[in-house]
Amino acid sequence: MKVLILNIFRISAMVGLVGVGIYYFLNLESFISLEDSLSKAIKNEQNSSLQLEIDKNKSEALITDLYRERSKMRQNIEELENNIEKLGKDIELIEPLMLKIKGENMTTDDELSLISGELKKSELPLDSILKENETIFQRHSDLLELRRKSFEKLESLSRQADSLVGDLTALSKERQVAQSNYSSKREETLLELKHPGHLYYGDETEVLVSSKAPSGKGLFIDQGRENGFRENMLFTVKKNPSPEEIPFILRTTIVEDEFSFLELIELGSSSKSMNVEDGEKLFLIRTGDSNTSY
Repeated sequence: MKVLILNIFRISAMVGLVGVGIYYFLNLESFISLEDSLSKAIKNEQNSSLQLEIDKNKSEALITDLYRERSKMRQNIEELENNIEKLGKDIELIEPLMLKIKGENMTTDDELSLISGELKKSELPLDSILKENETIFQRHSDLLELRRKSFEKLESLSRQADSLVGDLTALSKERQVAQSNYSSKREETLLELKHPGHLYYGDETEVLVSSKAPSGKGLFIDQGRENGFRENMLFTVKKNPSPEEIPFILRTTIVEDEFSFLELIELGSSSKSMNVEDGEKLFLIRTGDSNTSY
C-alpha cells in the first residue's frame, strides 16, 4: 500500500514537471516580449535623463546671458546719470553769470539814460558843450562799448546754456532708450525662464515706510517673505519713478513673513543719505552685486 502511494506521488511529480516544460515552451514568446518591453523602458528612461540635462544647460545659459546683459545696461545707465549730473552742475554755474550780466546791462542802461537827459538839458554852444562834457562823452562811449561786450558775452552764455540743455535732453533720451532696451531684453529672457518665487533682478515694487530707524541708517516696511523679499537682497530706491532723481541703495538684513528691515549702504554714485518719513511711498528696483546669493 505504501509503495503504491509512493509510486502515485512519483508519477504526479513527473507529470507536473512535464506540464511545466510544456507551459514554458508554449509561452516562450511572452517571455521574449517582456524582455523587449523592459529594454524599451530602460532606453526611454536614458533618453529622458539626457533631455533633462540638455534643458538644464539651456536654462543656465539663458541665466548667464541675462546677468551679462543686466551688467552692461546698468553700466551704461550709471555713465549716463553721471553725465547728466555734470551737465546740471554746469548749468547751475552759468545761471549766476547770466544774472550778473543782466544786472550790469540794467545799470548801463540807467547811466545812458541819465547822460542822455543831461545832454538834452544843455543849451550851451556845441564847442563849449564838447569841452565841458568831454569826460561825459568819453564815459558814454565807454558805456556803449561795455554794453556791446556784455551783450556779446550774454549771447555766448545763452548759446552755451542752450547747448548744455540740448546735451542734457539727448542724454536723457539715450538713457530712456537704454532702459527700454534692457527691459525688453529682460522680458524676452524671463519668458523662457520659470520665475523663482521671489523678487527677481529688475523686478519693481512699491512699499510704504512703516518706521525709520533712529540712527537714520535703515527703515522698516510691512512686507516680507510673503511679498517676495529675502535676506541680502539689494535695491535701488527712489521717492518717485523720475529718471533724474539720484537713487539710494538699501539691503534687506532682516526678513520675516510680513515685515522686513532694510539697511542703507553706499554703492557707486548712489545717494549717501536717506531723507524719508514714516508712511512715505518708495519705489524699489531689485539689483545685485558680486555678493548677491539670489
